[in-house]
Amino acid sequence: MGSKDAERARALVRERINVARAAMDTCDEDIARELEALAARGVAPTCSKGCAHCCRQEILLPRAEAEAIVEWMQASWPPAQIEALKDRLRTWLAWYRDEFKRRVGSGEDRQVVAYEHGPFCVALQDGACSIYPVRPMTCRIHYVSSSPDACRQARDPQYAGDEKMAVLSSIHRVSQPAILRIRAVIERQGADFLATVHLLPEWLAHLLRVEDQPWRTAPPLF
Repeated sequence: MGSKDAERARALVRERINVARAAMDTCDEDIARELEALAARGVAPTCSKGCAHCCRQEILLPRAEAEAIVEWMQASWPPAQIEALKDRLRTWLAWYRDEFKRRVGSGEDRQVVAYEHGPFCVALQDGACSIYPVRPMTCRIHYVSSSPDACRQARDPQYAGDEKMAVLSSIHRVSQPAILRIRAVIERQGADFLATVHLLPEWLAHLLRVEDQPWRTAPPLF
């Protein structure tokens, strides 16, 4: 890659990160206003620190969000913390290609496999999200008003089977404009948005140089 091409590539990355970070901030503001409106009607989320059932699922995000996360990590974390994350990524990749692939290939539901047999999200530390300020939009917009135990899988002994999980769908609605800004910048740069969407550990492994494009040997998502 020539110097001009490299400079242009860096400029495109910078644009994506700037748009993603601005969209995250806007999304938070829109969600805060919606939560106030819901509270006025007596509706409140039950999600709280330490509740990590959704951190046992496959978390998808586009490259722009992943780039924003990695830049934030590199600016905020000491080297030892990044190296520890890389070790968790290697463990996750090995599990995803072996046990996960085998179980899903035998007919087990992939969500159940991820929840019951997989590692927690690689960004989860001491029961809390270690990348919370730059967490993916998928995580940012997920709120429920039902018991946290209703978010468990049905075979979990603590699953609240008598209560249906109640997602606060209005949070998704008010968040869409911010999310679409990220899609817009990716497409404006000439990329297929959906082609840039991979699992969080895959993007982190790629951008932190644990492994180049780990999704090439991963089980198909759909």
